[in-house]
Amino acid sequence: MEKRALIAFVLSLFVLLFWEYFFGLVRTPEKPRQQESGVVAPAPAETQPKAPPADLPPPVAPDAIPQERSLRLDQHFDKWTLDAPLYQAQILAPGARMNSFLLKGFRQTVSPDSPPVEMISSQGSGYLPISVDLLHHKAWQLSTTPFVSQVPPELLLSPGDPSKSLSLVDEIPGQVRLTKVFTFSPESYAVDLDIQLRNLSPEQLTDQMGVSFFFQPLSEAKDESSYNKSQLAAYEKGSLKSFDVSELAKKETVLKSPLDWVGYGNNFFLQALVPIEERGYDVIPRVLDAAKGLLQVVYLTEPFEIEGGQEKTFKMRLYMGPKELDYLKEAGHNLVDAVDYGWFSFLAKPALYALKWLYKYTHNYGVAIILLTILIKIVFWPLTQKSFKSMQAMKKIQPKIAQVREKFKDDREKLNQELMGLYKTYKVNPMGGCLPMVLQIPVFIAFYRMLNTAVELRHEPFIWWINDLTAPDRLHIGVPIPYLGGIPVLTLLMGISMFLQQKMTPSSGDPRQEQIMLLMPIIFTVFFINFPAGLVLYWLVNNILSIVQQYWINRQTT
Repeated sequence: MEKRALIAFVLSLFVLLFWEYFFGLVRTPEKPRQQESGVVAPAPAETQPKAPPADLPPPVAPDAIPQERSLRLDQHFDKWTLDAPLYQAQILAPGARMNSFLLKGFRQTVSPDSPPVEMISSQGSGYLPISVDLLHHKAWQLSTTPFVSQVPPELLLSPGDPSKSLSLVDEIPGQVRLTKVFTFSPESYAVDLDIQLRNLSPEQLTDQMGVSFFFQPLSEAKDESSYNKSQLAAYEKGSLKSFDVSELAKKETVLKSPLDWVGYGNNFFLQALVPIEERGYDVIPRVLDAAKGLLQVVYLTEPFEIEGGQEKTFKMRLYMGPKELDYLKEAGHNLVDAVDYGWFSFLAKPALYALKWLYKYTHNYGVAIILLTILIKIVFWPLTQKSFKSMQAMKKIQPKIAQVREKFKDDREKLNQELMGLYKTYKVNPMGGCLPMVLQIPVFIAFYRMLNTAVELRHEPFIWWINDLTAPDRLHIGVPIPYLGGIPVLTLLMGISMFLQQKMTPSSGDPRQEQIMLLMPIIFTVFFINFPAGLVLYWLVNNILSIVQQYWINRQTT
């Protein structure tokens, strides 16, 4: 019975890992949706915004929203560049659209001479974000006409400086003036954006505005890993909903206000739109190029009216940067929940802070992982000790259990009574070896999720050939190895350690169960072969510590 419980535990853990690999581990539960279509359910009737007045034009259908491309990027445009401690941002005159947002602290690849990460990933496809369209006056072409500014083309933002604003203006003479005001902070990846619309005519202006954002994977869509997949996400009232490109391509999706934020990113980076208004807008995502993973996300206002000589301002916040908890929390609007550890966030986030604290002293995240694994093992040492001792006790009474099973094999009820009496006589808990390990599952899952999504570990080396703890471990020997490319040394060591641990575990005496348990190291080795090196390192160290503990207990009981 003890061995079956242990097998059930290991298989359950394997199923959890399998589910994470193919479908993503447990997500934050969604709020019930009131519609079966791709449209997010609207707010209850009592909180619905009032219908627009009858003299306003009808709302524009989502498929009528323009898909403006930029002019050729090899042409010369006026541009404004802001150099901040964390990033360098560039805005082009046509449409006052953002052309570049380079993260100074992050490289595209692990190579030391690799260029910085470019958050405007749609740049190469010719689509630039923050494109503004007045949907009932498309001839004005505000999304592509040149904007002007009184500020110099080069701006510098030093540490400790106050926030700095960049104002760009475009005008249709006698009709409308559009002003975009970008506000940058030196120590934040958040950028505030005010879109000011002034009616220059004496007549009332009625219209509807669409602000388009364009997203694309930071790497080629075909090169994306199932462990680090780019997705669109929306956060509303404590619920995080993710959308695959394939899902968005199949059905029209409209995200109803109010929304905390709508974002696009992978495990490590996030581009987010934060609406400041509580209501009066929809957010409409649609796929422009499924092969490239190119998305257009439109912030669509309700129809509005502006009296002659009056002005209307639309406010929003943008976040373009790493998924670092401190920066996300500082940006507000629940952006910190973009780091999704599922049900075990209450364990994963403290583990990340502990890992960062250890890194301050070790200056090596691989060493920090080892130390944190040791600390976790110490915390669970009494439970594991109890588990191993229970297994040893079960091993000693296995002959008596076999006798009882043989004697009462035809009387199930009597068999259970005799077994319970046997356990009571020898003071053995048949589940004592399994339950302590089951209690460790949440910690393992939380640690697994944290290490798989921690941008702090991205491109961080450990020792020798392991130069990126978020990439699979490969030792390249000059000869290409099919499928793998190199030798997964850490993974093989992990499999060996798991095999040794199984050999040291007390036997149940059942040959079939022994064979199953000895297969588990092989299964786990194959399964872990493409896991990030940081995860494999954690599992390897945990196995080694378990072997040491098992060896100590075996010596005490012999």
